[in-house]
Amino acid sequence: MEINTLLRQLAEEHIEYSSDQPDEFHYAGDLRVASALVFSSPDPSEYSACGDVPPGLHPVHLGVVRRRDEESGEETAYVSMAFIPLAEPEVIAGAEFVDAIEDTQPLGPDFGFVWDAGAMNAFHSDDTRSDGFADVDALVAHVEAELATADPAGRPRAWVDVVVDQETGLNVLAFPVNDEFALCLEARDTDGKLLGLLCIGTM
Repeated sequence: MEINTLLRQLAEEHIEYSSDQPDEFHYAGDLRVASALVFSSPDPSEYSACGDVPPGLHPVHLGVVRRRDEESGEETAYVSMAFIPLAEPEVIAGAEFVDAIEDTQPLGPDFGFVWDAGAMNAFHSDDTRSDGFADVDALVAHVEAELATADPAGRPRAWVDVVVDQETGLNVLAFPVNDEFALCLEARDTDGKLLGLLCIGTM
């Protein structure tokens, strides 16, 4: 099974609103996880980690929605799903996805971040970081500026990959969102091994 076939299947099964069905899927890059993976707003008042993702680099695939304003002709892009596979697509396809966290958590209002909990927490402590960002507001401003540029095809950029700790290589995949709350779903095999994480937004 091709990864995009799996992504389309997951989108149709788990994205509630037809308007949020992705127009295209992209491999966005690898996320470095050291402690726990979090899908949230840039500065959540509370959060829960998504599953027991093993430390290391993990591929992240995004479902991108593109819209064009009828009057201005301006195109916009946002992300309605992020998927982190930890097994082969055909193995994941037959698994059941269930809530990885007990409740929804804040997303947006403009951006969603997929990142390591340690990297996120560093922006809320007095620890010295090697990222060059003074605080989370500076990071968000950088993300906003990068997203304002065009992608290699000349279209609105749908995501950016930003290293937030030069020493460890911890990074954040940041993207525009159109939802208020974040959901994280997980799939496991019969032995309890994590097969994949599906991050989606909801109103």
